[in-house]
Amino acid sequence: MSRLAKPLLFASSDECEQAFYEALENADADAAVDLWLDEAEVCCVHPNGPRLLGHAAVTGSWRAILANGPLRVRAATKKTLETPTIALHNVVEEVLVTQGRTQKIVQVIATNAYVKTPSGWKMVLHHASPAPEGQASEVESPSGPLH
Repeated sequence: MSRLAKPLLFASSDECEQAFYEALENADADAAVDLWLDEAEVCCVHPNGPRLLGHAAVTGSWRAILANGPLRVRAATKKTLETPTIALHNVVEEVLVTQGRTQKIVQVIATNAYVKTPSGWKMVLHHASPAPEGQASEVESPSGPLH
């Protein structure tokens, strides 16, 4: 589906997130950029990357990444905290990685944050970290130091 056929207003943070992952799968940089709030406060951290601050830096990074083609990624597991105006989604992304003739799925732990605006829900944060040894694990009650 062309990004022009998609609604420009997202009624929920879930809709905005679904559009985000669809844009990555389709290498649609324009759609990915349209999801972000056009403000200096937005932030993005790609796996093992620097902290990108501001709309220009964040959207420029997505344009550069998606210029290389689609990302085979899907949000597999999600925990959500939502208020009437802010939503936080912590997801385990499953990413198909190709190395030579070998393909494998690695997991990335990501946090996506959204704000509700008069123009619908917009993304303000994407922070992704590689899962240790490529597999995410969940710990309900951590033992030992956290930091």
